[in-house]
Amino acid sequence: MRIKVLLTGTLWGLFLTNSQAQSKTNIRYKDVLFEKVDRKRNLSYQQQPVSGIKRKFHKFDWYESGDDKNRLRPLIIAMHGGGFKLGNKSSDSTPFWAREFARRGYAVASINYRKSKKKPLSRFEDLADGCFEALKDLQLAIDYFRLNHQQYGIDPDKIILAGNSAGGMMALHEVCSSESEFAAYLKRPDSSSLDTTHNPNKVLAAINMWGSIYDSTWIRNARIPIISIHGSRDRVVPANNPAGPFFGTEIIEREAHRSGVAYYVHLYEGAGHELHKHFNPLLGGGPGARRRWRDMTQRVAAYLQQELNLRDVSQ
Repeated sequence: MRIKVLLTGTLWGLFLTNSQAQSKTNIRYKDVLFEKVDRKRNLSYQQQPVSGIKRKFHKFDWYESGDDKNRLRPLIIAMHGGGFKLGNKSSDSTPFWAREFARRGYAVASINYRKSKKKPLSRFEDLADGCFEALKDLQLAIDYFRLNHQQYGIDPDKIILAGNSAGGMMALHEVCSSESEFAAYLKRPDSSSLDTTHNPNKVLAAINMWGSIYDSTWIRNARIPIISIHGSRDRVVPANNPAGPFFGTEIIEREAHRSGVAYYVHLYEGAGHELHKHFNPLLGGGPGARRRWRDMTQRVAAYLQQELNLRDVSQ
């Protein structure tokens, strides 16, 4: 859980001395270890054709450092934003923070997933339905990387989900709502016959970047750390909207605290969606947004390394 500590006087001096001593040795998964990151584009996690789904929706880009000799790395599966109608694995901030995590020793797979054929950008019901369908592709991706973990040099038991905007919604719902609960929320007639397991893939953590959850009570189902990052002035997906249907970072923090779920949250004051000052989906965020993305990556990496007790295990 989030802990606030106030250090003064001698304690503060001891803290600074210890921090300076630690800074001389970079810690894998927390600090930058590698300057160069390789990116392999347009690989596929589709092992068999899926009826009605174009193959392009099962493509991914792979990020890793060629200098990293560790063959048991944690894998971050990254999901892009776009309201389940727009975007792809190269959109928005995704390539930026994928590289930042790879520089710290993670392997990162930025995936495409199916787009909604409905109107998710104007109808909330279609947006939630788009998330439900996209999670089926995430399941395929997880199965693929577990099956091929030796080829990619990853630990199949150390998979972390991360996403921005719609991708953050995917990360949260994958670990907080069962397939049956989500289907019932959507009023699907087959909901009673679906899986009732929470976090069936046993992922280690979920990172939500300026996304939300559709039912705030589902946060109590998490048995893993939840990380949530948001801009305080996000008007696309508000950080604090107690009436829903988007329950953002401040509501997630409240529910996690109530339920005893491990969590880390951080609000960037004055920032909007994608941590832009003035969000425009057609334009980049500029140096200010990039600074915030870099700061966000460092915060999340430090929390994950400590909370999950990630260590450098090489083979």
